[in-house]
Amino acid sequence: MSSTLPTNDYAQTTADPMAPSAENVGLLRDISTELRGLNTEMEEICEITQDQLKVTEQTRRVTAWTAVAVVPGALGSLYGSNFEHMPELKFYYGWPIFLCVLATSALATYFGMRRKGWL
Repeated sequence: MSSTLPTNDYAQTTADPMAPSAENVGLLRDISTELRGLNTEMEEICEITQDQLKVTEQTRRVTAWTAVAVVPGALGSLYGSNFEHMPELKFYYGWPIFLCVLATSALATYFGMRRKGWL
């Protein structure tokens, strides 16, 4: 007579496929550990990125204020370096017009930088 007892292959195929094995539990534990490590690294990257954005914003502001100051400074240095042919010596309104040009250039640069969001 032949034996009707299940073979080992049959027992393996009818076993509950959802039953956790020690190997699966270890694998899931490793994946969980890796995910926690990745989460920590992503938080650190986020903090670094936020710090870099703050530095970029500060650099942008310093650059904008420098641009506001450079234009009048350049005009003033060019105007002041020529002492023989200064407009206010022969033209009564030369100096006030020059000061208005300086103020206008500084204000135009200021409002331009402010419109772009740098100030």
